[in-house]
Amino acid sequence: MITTYTLFGLTIYICVVLIIGIINFNDTIKKYIILTLSVIYNGFIGYIDTFVILSLYAYFTNRPKGSGYSVPESEAGFNFLLGLIILGIYLILLIPINYCMKKFGKVNLKIYSIINGIATMLGIMIFWIFIDKNRRLF
Repeated sequence: MITTYTLFGLTIYICVVLIIGIINFNDTIKKYIILTLSVIYNGFIGYIDTFVILSLYAYFTNRPKGSGYSVPESEAGFNFLLGLIILGIYLILLIPINYCMKKFGKVNLKIYSIINGIATMLGIMIFWIFIDKNRRLF
């Protein structure tokens, strides 16, 4: 399931970057379009935050198949490496697009941070509201 989220996230990332490069409106319209795209993107990132944190915990504690399954200690390094790869992909999805959107949107940093923080929290809340549907992820 993490592969699906990763591919979906990378697809959204590429689309948002391409849309940012294409927009040639005046500055105020461009600012609102980029802010809207940023809210949608950070809402998605907020939705997968909980899943990524739980996956990182599972890999870093050497329990990738759940708490009831014991993995041999010889695989601990491999599981730690997979956890680092997941963390790297997550940070690549999170940081550069927000930096570019802030830079190209010419939005006040305080306003940008507050709006996208709220969007991320809404994404996390939506994940927990639909936890029964997301239970199969774990």
